[in-house]
Amino acid sequence: METTNKQQLEHIPTIKEQGSNVYKPEDIKRWGVERFLNEISPEEPFHFGIDFSEDENQRTDEILEEEKNRK
Repeated sequence: METTNKQQLEHIPTIKEQGSNVYKPEDIKRWGVERFLNEISPEEPFHFGIDFSEDENQRTDEILEEEKNRK
């Protein structure tokens, strides 16, 4: 899919700018999916600032495995 001049020029607001953590599908289509992902996706992994203990990490892994096996 080709990117039009309008898609290239229109500003894509950040979550902070728009005051919402949801983007409308029609906006993403208008901007172009590839451009949207390139501009919005983080370039590096980000950290939440939450440190879990080894026990908490192990329990989370166990819960995820249980959930996976239920399907």
